[in-house]
Amino acid sequence: MADVVKLAHPSWKAMPESEKQEYERQAKELKRSAPNQAGRLDCKGRPLADRVDTEAVMAKRRLEERKRVVAAWPPGIGVVQEKFLLLNIQSLCELPDGMGYMPCEIGVVEYSLQDGITREFHRFIQPGKPPLGYRYLCQSTSDNTHQIPIEGFELAEGNYHRLWLDLCKFASPNGRNFPPLYSQVTHTAMCEWCLSWLAEMAEEYNSFHVYELDGLVQDLYDHATEGPPPSMSMVASILNTSVFDYEDGSSCEYHASKEVKYCALGTIKRFCFSISDSMAQVYSLNLTPRHLPERPENKGHYTILPSDAFALDRRPMWDPPSRQRTTSQPRGAAYNPPPSYGRDQWNGVTAPSTSDGNFPARDIRLHAQPSHSASSSSVPETQALRKPTTPGFVAQLSGAVVAGLGRGRGRGTLGLTPEQMRSLTATTQPQSVGGLQQKMAGMTVHTQPSGRETSD
Repeated sequence: MADVVKLAHPSWKAMPESEKQEYERQAKELKRSAPNQAGRLDCKGRPLADRVDTEAVMAKRRLEERKRVVAAWPPGIGVVQEKFLLLNIQSLCELPDGMGYMPCEIGVVEYSLQDGITREFHRFIQPGKPPLGYRYLCQSTSDNTHQIPIEGFELAEGNYHRLWLDLCKFASPNGRNFPPLYSQVTHTAMCEWCLSWLAEMAEEYNSFHVYELDGLVQDLYDHATEGPPPSMSMVASILNTSVFDYEDGSSCEYHASKEVKYCALGTIKRFCFSISDSMAQVYSLNLTPRHLPERPENKGHYTILPSDAFALDRRPMWDPPSRQRTTSQPRGAAYNPPPSYGRDQWNGVTAPSTSDGNFPARDIRLHAQPSHSASSSSVPETQALRKPTTPGFVAQLSGAVVAGLGRGRGRGTLGLTPEQMRSLTATTQPQSVGGLQQKMAGMTVHTQPSGRETSD
């Protein structure tokens, strides 16, 4: 094209204006008839008009999927009998430049509003060898989340064909009409890629479609109520609640032994718990252990400390001379301070480990030493606590006396009554830390159940 310009330019310069006008008119018509060919180009030389707005395409696709699903629902509360498949996949890492993911665990549950969780499917996946240069990223992700070994995991399934057939049989026992799999909106793309990868490794056709779980929750609300449905941010807060993170039996055996919440099966079971919790009053559900985890009322995970269970740390900011390291003592972790200046012996405090439930708790008890008590008259004036101006500060201090309870649907509000709160802040004189905590520890803490709890 550059050579043509050089050859034609002298003739164009010598051409009369009357003849140039005809060519200029034809050029303008060509530009109007073919704007894509004469449009602006991006940095790679591709016409900007050919670019596709992926966000708009995905939004349109999600809207069409949701309309098809809602159109098949029965009217009214009959939707409580509809069964949905919830999906979650854990990955070792997300590879850059569109290389995909390394799936290592998959979990699917069958759930309905009427029956709760009815079936479960869970497998560990052999993800293969990490690509060159990404071993640290995979190991770091594993250590900080699901703690699944990146190699040599004996529970991982390496027979992809058998794993795929088991998944298909679970989703569709008759082998036809595969229902959609619902995943959280932030993991939809990853789940779609991992299913395609698993089907490719199994040399099978991928018949699954992944829909957004957040949109399903919105549609369930909209199907039963006349008002506007909750926003996507509200739905995300419902699904991501931490109330059910460490429930007994919610995770697989491996992750329960590791005491981590990043489990494919545990994640979707917590989604089911959250949906049951939020939809209980909307659809008047009769909740069972398949909807919400069982929590015996007499099984507490908190400890009420006595009034003498607190002490101020009155040690000096500098180490005593007898505790300073001499040149003959080794450096590093091998150095142990003299036992006469141990923290527990200095304050007269022991820290026995007690367990009231599945998770042990640390309980601080003070030996009977009046000279070290926080309420002693030897407390300096500078350590006096001024009267709080807002009840919120007292409420924060009450957390040192009683740990809170998260209970899911109908969970009570654990704390001090308004009369107890006013009695703590009524005096105008400065109160010591020990005096205020003694008053709080001597009070009876009430649990105020919400209105929905009575229906259980």
